[in-house]
Amino acid sequence: MKMKAGLISHLSVLGLLVLGTVGTGCMQATSSTINDSTPPSTGKGGSSGGSTATGSGGVSVTTGAGGAVSTTGAGGTTGAGGSTTVVQKLCATKTTIVQPVLINFDDYTGTVTADKYGTGFGGATPNAPASPTTGPYTGPYAFGDGTTPALTMVGGHPPSMWAVGESVTQAATWGMGGGIWMSGCANASAYKGISFWVRGTAPSAVFSFSMSMESTVMPDATNPAGGGTCPGTSTTCQPPTKTNIPLTADWTQVKIMWADFTPGMSGTTAVTPNGDNITGLGWSVPLLFTLAPGATDPMVGPYVPVAADLTINLDDIEFIP
Repeated sequence: MKMKAGLISHLSVLGLLVLGTVGTGCMQATSSTINDSTPPSTGKGGSSGGSTATGSGGVSVTTGAGGAVSTTGAGGTTGAGGSTTVVQKLCATKTTIVQPVLINFDDYTGTVTADKYGTGFGGATPNAPASPTTGPYTGPYAFGDGTTPALTMVGGHPPSMWAVGESVTQAATWGMGGGIWMSGCANASAYKGISFWVRGTAPSAVFSFSMSMESTVMPDATNPAGGGTCPGTSTTCQPPTKTNIPLTADWTQVKIMWADFTPGMSGTTAVTPNGDNITGLGWSVPLLFTLAPGATDPMVGPYVPVAADLTINLDDIEFIP
């Protein structure tokens, strides 16, 4: 039986799960409790925009993997007093990264579950927000192919006490994915790339890593704080991605320079990463695919997935000076 690794990109997965654009559109953060304090105000993994309601100041509803988030949309003008309001993009304001650690989970206290954990980033010290009152914050999330993966905190890369872990039993459609949400936008252009420690198990022995970026292709003509939504679909709104990264049972450090990412797409425009306009990070662990019963030509297929257990752990996610 001939086998091949079917590498499903992080974004195409999100498209399948109706999580919205994760690539060059706005990736929004999760409504999670942040170390038992104030949660961020947006939902993870959703796309900006969405359907626009008719009426006074129409409402655009964005649905992410973690709940529905209502934001003011480019609203309807029908009805008494109707008006149009500009969508506020995440990168209207940015956090300039002043020290390399994005998230290392070292301040995890065990008082919340992994999906409710969040920590500050962009401050002068790790796990401290750039602003003590408003954030920004970051944390992990997970999604699956119909079989819900478990998101947990596990033992970290030594000497770290904690790392984020994701696992699923008998994924059967494409695999599993997850990521790191941000309650805002990061400018890490002073850095050369991103690094992290990873371990895991998967029959394909590889995974993909992507970087969500807000689009600069669709700015609002009258409001510089508006726009930013990728003009397209899940096939034309794609994040910069690094594929075929080895995944082994031992902790391994991965370093990805900006130039190592395959550029993303915002409509018909390529998005080449330089560390600016980052709104989140993502990973995808694929299943192996094999020729369907009765198929004889490996060049034609079709291929079907082989169900399997999958795990991945990540720790010490940092920007490379």
